[in-house]
Amino acid sequence: MIHISPWSIALACMCLIVVALIAGVAITRARRLDRLHQRILASRDALSRLLLRRASEAELLAHAARLESGGDPGLVDAARAYIRDGGDQLTTDGLDRRTSAQRQADRVEVNARLERASAVTRAIRETLTPYVRAQIEADPQAAACLEALDATCYRIELTRNVHNVDVAGVRALRSARMVKLLRLAGHAPVPEPIDFDDDTHIGGRGY
Repeated sequence: MIHISPWSIALACMCLIVVALIAGVAITRARRLDRLHQRILASRDALSRLLLRRASEAELLAHAARLESGGDPGLVDAARAYIRDGGDQLTTDGLDRRTSAQRQADRVEVNARLERASAVTRAIRETLTPYVRAQIEADPQAAACLEALDATCYRIELTRNVHNVDVAGVRALRSARMVKLLRLAGHAPVPEPIDFDDDTHIGGRGY
C-alpha cells in the first residue's frame, strides 16, 4: 500500500491552487486583450465613418452659409479632397487584416489620408472664426449645418481619444511578462495609435 504523507497532499493541493490561479489570471488577461482589440477595431470603423461625415457636413455648411462666395474656398477644397479619397484605412498595423503585403505603400496611403483629415480640421478652424460663426448662426438653415458639424467634430475627438487609450492599454498588457511568456496575444499585431489634427477650436494645435 502506497503511503502518502499529509505534507505531500498539502503540497499537491497548493500546486493545484497556484496553477488554477495562474490559469485564471491568464484567461482574464487574454479576454481583456481580446475585448480591447475588438474595441479598437470598432473605434476605427466609427472614426472612419465620422471623418467622411465631417467632410460632407463641412461641404454642406460651406454651401448653406455661402462661404465660397466670400473668396475662401479652403474649407470646400479640403472637404472635397477627403471625400474623393474614398479610403477607410487609418493605420497599417494589420489588426483589421486589411493591410496588404505592401506595407510601405499602405503607409504612404494612410499618411496621406491622415494629412487630408488634418487639412479638413485646419480649414474648419481657420474658416469658422467667432465672427463667421456669428453670421452663420443668424441663418437657421446654416446654423443647423454648423451644429451638426460641431457635433461630429466632437465625436471625432472623443473616438480618437478612446481608440488611443485602448491602444495604450493593449501595449501595456502585452508588455507584461505573463502575456509574453504564454503568448496570450496570439498572432495579433501590436496596434498603432491614430494621430492627426482633430482640434477644430480656434487656437487649437492638433495632437
